[in-house]
Amino acid sequence: MLKEIWLVKKAQQGDGEAFVQLTKQYEKILYGVARRYLKDEDVADVLQETLLIAFKNIHSLKQPKYFNTWLTKILINECNKLLKKNKQYSYQTLEENTDLAAGISADTLELEELISELNPIYKTPILLYYYSGFSYKEISRIIDESLGTVKSRISRGKALLQKEYREGE
Repeated sequence: MLKEIWLVKKAQQGDGEAFVQLTKQYEKILYGVARRYLKDEDVADVLQETLLIAFKNIHSLKQPKYFNTWLTKILINECNKLLKKNKQYSYQTLEENTDLAAGISADTLELEELISELNPIYKTPILLYYYSGFSYKEISRIIDESLGTVKSRISRGKALLQKEYREGE
């Protein structure tokens, strides 16, 4: 954590190498989040745009310890911007990606499909919590909602998923 804060401060002073080292730590997380929102061909573009925006605006990050949540928030905003531009809300399911789906159970594929149909207000916190490993507090910062709202959206989203799963049996 101390090294990350040090890298953020160096990047804020214009050190490009520090920024690269910093963002390399989060490549897999960012890629995973973007893949849940977008089709393959859009992921690289959104990741690149996210990193450009972050590099240009890193000086505006007030608390270096929140770099990860700040970067993820930029990514989600860029994903949503692209989806609005394309007038679609796409969600890349495992079923659509045969490489990832190999060896995955039918229940997992069904869960992925149910998540894809969730309202984005429930989908985003669920994806960030269960697939990306963010805490409630981090999600609260990412989506600009209170901690209670995040908890209730995850709870309601889970309840909706359970209801849909039971109806599908």
